[in-house]
Amino acid sequence: MDEANATWTNTIGAPELIAVWKDPAFDAAERAFYYVRVLEIPTPRWTAYDAKRFGVKPLPGTRMTVIERAYTSPIWYTPN
Repeated sequence: MDEANATWTNTIGAPELIAVWKDPAFDAAERAFYYVRVLEIPTPRWTAYDAKRFGVKPLPGTRMTVIERAYTSPIWYTPN
């Protein structure tokens, strides 16, 4: 991410992720739920856009980037 220009490129990470995972502690007699959390690539925070637009230098310690999280819908397992 280019903080000075409030721009970013998608040059890190993978555009697609495909995986198979098996719960090593799965017990068919117990209830369970599963979901996936992922971190998105760093992007400019609103403070970076404002600093660029108004041509001001941000205060020391101001966060200029944000890393969003994404969550899937859960998958619920209920034993018979």
